[in-house]
Amino acid sequence: MSATADGGPFPRDAESRYFDAVAEAFVKLRGAPLLVSPADYQIAKRWHADGVPLSLVVATMDEVFAKRRARGAKDRINGIRYCARAVDAAWAEVRELRGPARREAASEPPVGERLAELAAALPERLAERNEWRQRLLALGGPAAAVEAALRALEDELLAAAEAALDPAERERLDAEVGAILYGLRDRFPDGELGALRGRLHRQRLRRLLELPVLTLF
Repeated sequence: MSATADGGPFPRDAESRYFDAVAEAFVKLRGAPLLVSPADYQIAKRWHADGVPLSLVVATMDEVFAKRRARGAKDRINGIRYCARAVDAAWAEVRELRGPARREAASEPPVGERLAELAAALPERLAERNEWRQRLLALGGPAAAVEAALRALEDELLAAAEAALDPAERERLDAEVGAILYGLRDRFPDGELGALRGRLHRQRLRRLLELPVLTLF
């Protein structure tokens, strides 16, 4: 049973079992024991109340730790709260998957400037990154036409990126999507889960490879 910083046990309700699972995953990722703080418990309590699937919390914390390792960070994370912003952002993205895939803007964006930002945001690990950058920078014309071209280019980019995944990455992606959908089964009508799977797959693939959303908006 998990304990608070003052030594008192948490009650064994569903909320606390959720927290125990979050804490266990966090300690495993951290690689060292951690005395849980009341602030960490309140964060997990909020996630539980908001209906954030445990699988999404764990997958996002894993991403946070993986990015730190990639940066060569040596110091240890000392609280679940370090991951709170990333988990909140991931849950917001999942909720937005129910609506339109892209936001529309009333005013025309600065096309050239935005394309340059997107090109610069393509990750180093992306195969043929320079070619993708050149294709982005070569787009031009009215914003509506460029946006349509970006949608087609993103479909092509995600397909190419997924084809280049190694077996371990592919297995991880499929497992994350399946686990998150299972955690959402009580939050979304059955009719929406099928459509949500495709969008969630794209979202998690984009997060795995740190690919930007190719849109002007």
